[in-house]
Amino acid sequence: MTTERDQAPVMSMFDRVELVLQALDDCGHLTLSETARLTGIPTSSAHRLLEKMVQKRWLMRDGSRYELGVRLFELGSRAVRNHWFHRTALPILQDLHRSTGAVVHLAFLDGAESIYWEKVSGTFGAKIPSRIGGRYPAHRSAVGKALLSAIPRERLDEPIFGRLDRDVRGGRKDLEVELDRVTEEGVAFDRGTSLPGIGCVAASIGYGLPKPAAVSICGPLGRITTDRRMTGAVQSAAADIARAVRQAAPTG
Repeated sequence: MTTERDQAPVMSMFDRVELVLQALDDCGHLTLSETARLTGIPTSSAHRLLEKMVQKRWLMRDGSRYELGVRLFELGSRAVRNHWFHRTALPILQDLHRSTGAVVHLAFLDGAESIYWEKVSGTFGAKIPSRIGGRYPAHRSAVGKALLSAIPRERLDEPIFGRLDRDVRGGRKDLEVELDRVTEEGVAFDRGTSLPGIGCVAASIGYGLPKPAAVSICGPLGRITTDRRMTGAVQSAAADIARAVRQAAPTG
């Protein structure tokens, strides 16, 4: 006799690890019971998996709580710092920070979200709660709109972008009008929408990763979005990165 359990799809070890890591990314730390509840993994299986991940240093255990481990920090740092695109772009990002005094971001598009690959900031950076590896809905930020402007408009019909119709004021059509403007002018703006009093200017990088990449600067609203020199600095940095990565890109 075939039971409901027999018919359920078998979850691979990779699937379970991904669920655990996603839950920890969302919550910061979890107990065994919380892990089982949030991931749907049976408690006994979740316990074995968590302890195995502790042994591999993927997780750390503090009493009854589990959190991300040293090994993941090591691998994540290497993934960011050792990638040829990041190495090529970083000096230009640092120059952009020095010349503008603004917080500088490098981001790429993953689905409908922007992921921050680098953040170069001074003391003002504490006022902007972005972090390397952090995700943010692309349509809600200047750097995200710059990223979205670089993809074909028909891609916005994909299911992953379904939330746009609900979240964007005026709906999808208004977003497309905005993205067309970004494409035409070469820059995207955030005038205090994401963070009151904070302005951002972003430009898409015309070459590099299989996924779109963009650079942005953020700072006091009045200074960042009204100064043409700021807009020009972002566009020049994006163009400089594109030129540099064309020369540095791996071949073959």
